[in-house]
Amino acid sequence: MTGDGTQDWDAYPPGTYVPPAPPPERWQGQWQGCGPPPAYGPPPGYGPPPGYGMPVLWQPAPLPWPHGPARPGVATAATVLGFVTGGLTALVSLFVLLAVSDGDDSASALLMLLGIPCAFAVIAGAAVLLQRGSPSLLFGGALASIGVLLLVWIVGASTGGADAAVGLLVFGVFALPLPVLTAVFARMPVVRGWAAAG
Repeated sequence: MTGDGTQDWDAYPPGTYVPPAPPPERWQGQWQGCGPPPAYGPPPGYGPPPGYGMPVLWQPAPLPWPHGPARPGVATAATVLGFVTGGLTALVSLFVLLAVSDGDDSASALLMLLGIPCAFAVIAGAAVLLQRGSPSLLFGGALASIGVLLLVWIVGASTGGADAAVGLLVFGVFALPLPVLTAVFARMPVVRGWAAAG
């Protein structure tokens, strides 16, 4: 370029002028920290609007059981009834054991001691079903409890007279519903299907 403002076309033809680069030290010091402009986006603290749930990749895989992953209410009822039935059976068996140790040697009292293994079977079956195991132990323990109650009533009615038969009948009316309901709930297809899918 000349001093009068015209371009010196002979020295630098159009498109060939390249300004000299600054020395490396000066380049590093002067331009350090420069780069592309920062990306624009939402201010900090903002994100996707709430209410859309988890992304599809984070959702758990559905269980093969057709009614969903949750425990059915009938299975919960069977478990709770199993614990209650087993606990009450163990408590009554403890009182009967105390009566037998005090000298009550009637056949019905001795047969009621069979409630102790039934109580353990029902409680263990309820614990197994609570962990989504097979309801067979709970069902078997409840059936055994029903069988023991019926056997006690038959033997007590045949050996103890009318008063003993009425007393055992009243006891059976209060004692039979819990193991019967436990056995019915443990044997329902929904409970068996849920336990088998686990």
